[in-house]
Amino acid sequence: MGFKMPQYLEQYVKNAKYRKPFENFVNNSTYYSQLNWQWQSYMETIVRPCLAYATASSDGIYGSSLSTATGMAIVKGATRLIAGDKLFFNGNDLSSKFLSDIWAPKVNFKRFLSRAVSFALGAGTSVVKWNMDEYGRSSLSVSRVDRTLVAVNENSEVTDAVFFISLFTKQKNDAQNVYWLCEERKYNDAGEKVIIYKVFVRGGIANSPVLPSPFQMGVPVQNLPANIRAELKRMGVPALNMELPLPAYDGLGVWLLTATSTNSCVPDAPFGDPLLYGCMDLLWSIDLVFSGSIVDVLNGEGKIIVPKQFLQDTLGRLQKMYPGTSFSVTTSELKGYEDETFVYVMPTGLDKDKMAPLPVQFDIRADQYGKMLELYERLAAVRAGYSPSSIFPYLTQDSSVKTAQEVTAQENLTSASVREAHEIMLPVFNRALAEVLQHDGFAPDIQLQLGDYIGNKLRYDENVRANYQAGLTPQKEAIKQVHNLTDGEAEEYLEKIQAEQQEKFNAQYGFTEEQYMRSLNDNSKPTAQPSGDRIGGSGNEDQAGYER
Repeated sequence: MGFKMPQYLEQYVKNAKYRKPFENFVNNSTYYSQLNWQWQSYMETIVRPCLAYATASSDGIYGSSLSTATGMAIVKGATRLIAGDKLFFNGNDLSSKFLSDIWAPKVNFKRFLSRAVSFALGAGTSVVKWNMDEYGRSSLSVSRVDRTLVAVNENSEVTDAVFFISLFTKQKNDAQNVYWLCEERKYNDAGEKVIIYKVFVRGGIANSPVLPSPFQMGVPVQNLPANIRAELKRMGVPALNMELPLPAYDGLGVWLLTATSTNSCVPDAPFGDPLLYGCMDLLWSIDLVFSGSIVDVLNGEGKIIVPKQFLQDTLGRLQKMYPGTSFSVTTSELKGYEDETFVYVMPTGLDKDKMAPLPVQFDIRADQYGKMLELYERLAAVRAGYSPSSIFPYLTQDSSVKTAQEVTAQENLTSASVREAHEIMLPVFNRALAEVLQHDGFAPDIQLQLGDYIGNKLRYDENVRANYQAGLTPQKEAIKQVHNLTDGEAEEYLEKIQAEQQEKFNAQYGFTEEQYMRSLNDNSKPTAQPSGDRIGGSGNEDQAGYER
């Protein structure tokens, strides 16, 4: 991390085996070593540290010290805002009904959506894949970019993709081997879409298996144990080590989901920027402040110290005052500081009541550390493109009173970021949904819609109600905006509201619906009498037509 901690704190971090969260149980270095040399530097220096911070994990070099997991909080908060709390399918009625009522709940589409967004924000790119089982049922899955090897053309269309799908294992101790399943989708020499499954025996050492090379020949199916063959059958893998036809309509059924429209490091790269790209220095600073606060806590237990430059003089005076008494001087606990400005002087052989050591208590600067952490967290959230309060709800406003324009500017920052993410990601999701619909025999004319970020919900609802009361917003649109509903759901709300109003009126006046409608018809007839016998009379004429 670059911050020199005391030796006792370093020993704690080193020996705390279960304190460090795992990124995964696979040696990541084997993945990066298989990348094309043109991408190794980018993936190692940009994607890998961003993923380590995004997952609050210990990835060998990155994230191995004390951490506040701020990067993970930013990624999770942004994922919640982008994925939203509700999704809609617009377009063909039959297709929409199939997706919303049957397919989406069955495959847990909401979970897939959140995973895809989270993986894309963490590494800048995630890989979406369409799947079909042996019964012809379609589903969607997503892989993190450090679990795939992809090749694309100039239009960013995937032309070859390798997925490290699963680690076959048993939880019981009688398992002899662990196996990787690799899936490759590509165009063969004849230009046909094919899919190849391979199984590899685990490599590496215990608790640190390495990824296999997909270019090698996999284990023949007859050499696999019976339980592995059964698991392959359950997963719908028909054969190993041979080209199988891939019945995908849209390319290989694989799409890159990027977090940004461009790549800041490699302009021609098909990958997006990780959300934490540009925040690394602030995340390091947050961990630095957090580590410093821990040092204050540990030092706050109280010490007996003397300046080092006066050590010899102090020892000489003590020996003159107490001849024949030995004094021990230790600096072991401060060895980690390297600059041993202070050392311990511990007198021995003395009456402690006559010469009690004077303790020195370090001040634990909790307020200062708290303000520094909040400052860096605000900056990190803004650099990621979101208002601090939308990512960290616990952040309190500063002492200055913010104007409405300042509050609106913060909300607009998050709203703009969410809207930009939707514009980039929704076309990819729509292509994947169109693939599903075509295989299930429905029209692919469908558009996915995610809930927009609306900022302060109370203030937003008040604004909608005010516009409705002023006659600037129709009732149906006001219901849609306040309750975040579709057109059909808003129509149901209107019907229920009108029915409840009718029931309340009937209960108040004792009318049935038939009586109520008849009264409306009766009241609509003219009830005024003619002013006179002659049409157009003023009402002041007598029978003869003369003025009274």
